[in-house]
Amino acid sequence: MSSALLLQSLEPPADFTGAYTGGGVPKGVVMVIACFGVYILPSMLAWKRGSSRRWKITAINVLLGWTVIGWIVSMVLTYAYEPPPVGEADVEHVPGGARPR
Repeated sequence: MSSALLLQSLEPPADFTGAYTGGGVPKGVVMVIACFGVYILPSMLAWKRGSSRRWKITAINVLLGWTVIGWIVSMVLTYAYEPPPVGEADVEHVPGGARPR
C-alpha cells in the first residue's frame, strides 16, 4: 500500500465537523456522574446505616477523599465496629450466639 493511499484513508469525510451529533447523553457526562457517585459512596453508606460517625466520615470523605487514602479511611470508618449506646446489649457480637434474657 502506498503512503498516499494510506494518508487518504485517514482523512475525515468532507462533511465532518468534529462536533458530537449522536443522540442521548454524552459519555463524559455519564462518567462524571459515575465518578462523583463512587467518590461520595462512603458518606452515603454511613448516612444510610445511621452511623454515629457519619459527620466525621463525611468530612474526611469530602476534604480528603481525592487523595485516595482519605477515601479508603472514610470507607473503613463506615464499616468499622461501633459499640452500642450505654445501657444496651451488643447482641450481634456476643460470642457463641448467646442472647441476653
